[in-house]
Amino acid sequence: MRKPALILAAFTAVVVLASVVEGEQAPRGYVESVSTFVCPAQYRDMNGAIHFSDSTAKSAIIDGKNRSMKKGASRVVALGKKARVVAGNTATPIIVASKSATWLGLSQCSPSAGEFWFVGGTSDVTSLGYFQFINENLGKAIIDVELWSEDGSESTRTLTIPGRSMKSFPLTTFMPGKKVTAFHIVSRSGLIRAALFDERRKGLTNYGGDFVAPAVTPAQKFVIPGIPGAKIGKKSKVTSQKLRLFVPGESDAIIQVTYISPSGIFAPIGLDSLRIPAQKVVEVDLKSLPKSQLFSIGVSASEPVVGAILTRGRFGNRSEIAWSTSTNVSTGEQIALPEKSGWLSIVTDAPKVSFTVSGARGKKSTVTIKVDSMAIWKVPESARAIQFSTRAAKMSLAFAMLNSSGLATTSLAPALAKELTALPVVDSGLFVPTAPSS
Repeated sequence: MRKPALILAAFTAVVVLASVVEGEQAPRGYVESVSTFVCPAQYRDMNGAIHFSDSTAKSAIIDGKNRSMKKGASRVVALGKKARVVAGNTATPIIVASKSATWLGLSQCSPSAGEFWFVGGTSDVTSLGYFQFINENLGKAIIDVELWSEDGSESTRTLTIPGRSMKSFPLTTFMPGKKVTAFHIVSRSGLIRAALFDERRKGLTNYGGDFVAPAVTPAQKFVIPGIPGAKIGKKSKVTSQKLRLFVPGESDAIIQVTYISPSGIFAPIGLDSLRIPAQKVVEVDLKSLPKSQLFSIGVSASEPVVGAILTRGRFGNRSEIAWSTSTNVSTGEQIALPEKSGWLSIVTDAPKVSFTVSGARGKKSTVTIKVDSMAIWKVPESARAIQFSTRAAKMSLAFAMLNSSGLATTSLAPALAKELTALPVVDSGLFVPTAPSS
């Protein structure tokens, strides 16, 4: 009978002592962490570079080894045959890629995730596009690629991406012969970075190419910022502009399109009440929109939908395509810029926005511009990065470039969220007695 009594007494002592110690503990410590960025690799005869805000950014190639990230000698790192992981405590890096006399492409490096939506690309006879899946972690990742086209749902593909590796797949391997495509990538295990590139050619005729940024998850309202207009360049001619939409649910959606530009907002005739069938990828012609340098599109729908806009035309002396994708609203952005001129599109309800521009040798200046639903800021070649205040109004951002290599646009994703993780509490004052042996 003594043994249960001794155990009960020991348990009571532990509870009392733990309560006393808990009252005397120092405040719990926390560590701040942020996700890493993952930058895709070059593909075939692509040329390009990753642009950081400065040379202090740490990065490492992804080649199957557990490499430590190191600083580079320059803020510009050439795209290589291996993908690259970048420390998350820096401005979001941006990639400028090109193919000689063929196309210009823009993309941001972004964090790994367990889900992606892509509205873009084609897998017909003109397609030279591809998917690139990157696994920055040591464990393997298993993903499902759900596919849709103008004919509806296609078969799902399941892929395995080994740890610390990258795999590329031509779009024609997923659903050959389809003209308009949409993709939903879901991870069964592990996190990945997915990059979609759309390049087109028929015979010896090049039609151009561009990265397709991930779209926002299906929503009833979203904005596609920074769409190139007919007046984006002196020798530019937009020949086609189409809004590609996909309704993943079971019910058709009624869509309303709103035109947004620095000169105002209005609902274009014929685009104020469109029925979009569910489970089929549909394209809507935007030929009735006013001519402008850059504009944005707002989409309101009765059902969740995803969307993007494909611009086709002649820019300079070559044919080119450019993808503009929906993006989440954000604040506190810190974005690296290439040493090339371009245009920053800002869509917000605020009457004005201010941001800090970092130039060469760390020189900083503040820019304030008025906004009437949308504003356009001409980005100088001297700009290395821009920083928005965390107290700034919510906005949708995009960046566009036009030069002798072609035309390219990309939406700018929200800044990486910082996370606080509690550190374990170690207190040598806590003594847990053991029960006496019988």
